[in-house]
Amino acid sequence: MKRVKHIIYGLAALFILLVITGAFFTVSETEQAVILQLGNPVRVIVGDRTAEEIAELELWMEEHAQGVALSQGAGLYFKIPFIQQVKIFDDRILEYDDPPADVVTKDKKHIKVDCYARWRIENPLLFLRSVRSENGALSRLDDIIYSMIRQELGKSNLIQIVRSSNNPIGLDDYVRLVNNVAYTDTLADIVIDEDGEIQETIRLIRMTSTQGRIAILERVAQTCRVMAREYGIYIVDVRIKRADLPIENQAAVFTRMQAERNRISTRYRAEGRRMSNVIIADTDLRVDSIEANAGRSALEFRGVADSTAAAIYANAYNSYPDFYGFVRSLETLETVLNNNGQIIVGTDGIFEYIVSDPGRFL
Repeated sequence: MKRVKHIIYGLAALFILLVITGAFFTVSETEQAVILQLGNPVRVIVGDRTAEEIAELELWMEEHAQGVALSQGAGLYFKIPFIQQVKIFDDRILEYDDPPADVVTKDKKHIKVDCYARWRIENPLLFLRSVRSENGALSRLDDIIYSMIRQELGKSNLIQIVRSSNNPIGLDDYVRLVNNVAYTDTLADIVIDEDGEIQETIRLIRMTSTQGRIAILERVAQTCRVMAREYGIYIVDVRIKRADLPIENQAAVFTRMQAERNRISTRYRAEGRRMSNVIIADTDLRVDSIEANAGRSALEFRGVADSTAAAIYANAYNSYPDFYGFVRSLETLETVLNNNGQIIVGTDGIFEYIVSDPGRFL
């Protein structure tokens, strides 16, 4: 008899333990929950919400979920064991990130766009009714986000998708293009400043304030928010991670970029050679001018020196005419004899020839 009582007491304790453990549950700060009773919602527990968000949620529940209670905040909650079930959902900002997709821009450029989004469950009851789980939500978001990305990027040119801003500082609504060199067949678009530096011609393009990657993604996010609300989802933000050209087009684009850069470098080299020739010609002109001025000055100095020397010689010869005759005789002998010359004089001797008038015995 006692053994039967012990068994009954054990089964009762086990039943009470199961009831206690199944009757209470906790909702953390990062969670929100929906309590179902036989498959029908009876209570919604949300996390931290602003007063406006709570009022909006209460208004929705009055219209679409009458009789469902609304609670707020983390803590310990009670449910009826075996009759009520709890569906727990994440209350944090979640990530959406799928593989890249092909997009055709307005200027017929094919690009692969890899975008990502941040979202959270705004209405857990509507979320449960429409998509059931996070995987179902990601599937719906994939259709919404990429469809809007294709639609908005298809309305824009590639330069507008690549650019992040529409109003650069100092240029108002003008923007410097990435390819900012005006390519021509001449060097007419090159300006040389006072320091001899080459200044390139910069082209500017006027764009409206609705263009540019930031403005495009703001429109995408706004439209996605409206479409995702019917699933109890709030889209926080949509951003483009990468926008690449298809692999089959990259080689052609890189070749074109290389050719354009080679064209720029060739033009720089040509202008450098032209400037080098100008500098060399100017230097040669200065050198020739300096040499000519130096030669003229040297001739002037030599002329002055020769005239001075001649005056000195004339004064000396006038003062000593016999000495002048003697010197002239020596000069005549030097001219006549050269290196191997011979002279025949009389028996009176050489001295008489030397002291005689120049040319007397010739």
